[in-house]
Amino acid sequence: MGLLAPRRRLLFLLSEEMKGYLPQLEPYSSDYQLMVYASRDLEDWLKCKWERSSREVQEELEAALDNNFEAFKAFLNFWAGLWLEKWRERVKVLSTRPKLPPDVLKRIKKAKRVYRQMPHGRELKKMLARKLISQGEICMPGFIAERLIIEEIAKRSRGSQEPFKFPETFALDLFNALSHRISRLPKEKGPLIYLNIKLRML
Repeated sequence: MGLLAPRRRLLFLLSEEMKGYLPQLEPYSSDYQLMVYASRDLEDWLKCKWERSSREVQEELEAALDNNFEAFKAFLNFWAGLWLEKWRERVKVLSTRPKLPPDVLKRIKKAKRVYRQMPHGRELKKMLARKLISQGEICMPGFIAERLIIEEIAKRSRGSQEPFKFPETFALDLFNALSHRISRLPKEKGPLIYLNIKLRML
């Protein structure tokens, strides 16, 4: 069986557990995007905790759904509650796109361009996402990791000429700096991600 079937089952079960916390949730409306985020984060969390690849996680999920269904549902209910708690803490949904000063927009665009071009950027994001998960940031760790990387690049590349020259240790330097930032996150409250999406439940 391909990966799609267990993912669909997981999405359905997760939406059922989410309804216990959010009775107004309608998974097959615009709220579907919330379920996509949650199921993706659950898979990333399991990959981190089980130290497995995506395919191995899907195989183990399929086995759990077939052989230990009630225990897995209880786990899903617990995890969904934790995820929603982090969603409320770390994610701010905006009705309109925020207007930033032109110089700030320019720096962000430049930082995004540098991030896309930098060696080992994808590996850096994965490592930081795992670090975030280990610190309890189970909601959208990939989004948070990318945002932190772009912020750090914007800070470091301020005033530099283009094309940006990457030091040999650039990715490692970013990882070390951002690891310290992530270690402090449990003491920081408030949003880290701003989304311009429409959710029916809000």
